[in-house]
This record gives sequence, C-alpha cells and structure tokens, in this order.
Amino acid sequence: MTPEQMAQRIAAAGNAARREDQAALVKAGEDKARVMAELRAIAGSAWTRADQKNRQLWFGLGGAAIGILAWTILPGLVARDIAPASWQWPERMAARTLDLPRWEAGQRMMQSAAPDAFANIAAGDRIVTANREALEACRKRANRAREAVRCTVNVEADKGKR
Repeated sequence: MTPEQMAQRIAAAGNAARREDQAALVKAGEDKARVMAELRAIAGSAWTRADQKNRQLWFGLGGAAIGILAWTILPGLVARDIAPASWQWPERMAARTLDLPRWEAGQRMMQSAAPDAFANIAAGDRIVTANREALEACRKRANRAREAVRCTVNVEADKGKR
C-alpha cells in the first residue's frame, strides 16, 4: 500500500467518522429542540392550569351569587304570578316563613299590619261567637221576611277594664 492510498483511507475513515458525528450532532440538536418544546409546553400548561383554576373559582363564585339571587327572586315570582291563586302559595310561604300554622300566621300578620283593625275583628268575632244562636235565629227571620230585621245581642264588658 502506498502512502497516498494510506492517506486516502485515513481521509475516508475520518470522513465516515465525521459523518457519524455530524449525524449524532444533528440528532442531538433535534432532541434538544423537542425537549425544549416539551418544557415550554409544560411551563405554559402550568400557567394555563393556574389560570383555569382561577377562572373556575370566579365562575363558581359567580354561579353561587346568581343562584342565591335567583333563589330569592324566583319563588316569589312563581308563587305570585305563575301558580294559580287557588294553590295559595304566597299564603303558604308567609306561614312557613313565620313557622306558624296558616291561621295563626294570618292573625299575626294582620295584628302587625293594623293593630286597631285587628282588635276590631277580634272583638267582632267574640260578639258573633257569644251570640251565635241569636244571630242564626235572626238570619232565619230576615230570610223569611226578605228584608233586614232588628236583633238583640248581648255584649260582655271587657275583662279588666272599668
């Protein structure tokens, strides 16, 4: 083998080694670019996750606030305007709010709204209850006569007043 052939073989071997090294460097560069892209995606998704959690929190709080607002407005609207009056939902809601039977809740509401008028109603009820039989007989006489008639009722004095 001549020195020139030897030099050619050495050069060819060097070129082959450099090609492998260059291919390895190119592959390493591609791997580095891929890893960097993955790292950017991970870092970006970490920010996105934090933003998403923040958004979820605000949407949750907003939904709760809207729910509370709807819960305060909607039942009254439905009870007053949508449900038939025969269902008596507003009256039932008022009694439930006072935690009393409907009759007692109604009395309490009338008494707080107009104490004097409620006292008159209660006094009239006492008079009617005490004179029920006399008033029934009087009503029968008025129906037979087909006109108003005079009746006598007994009214008791208020207890404790002079």
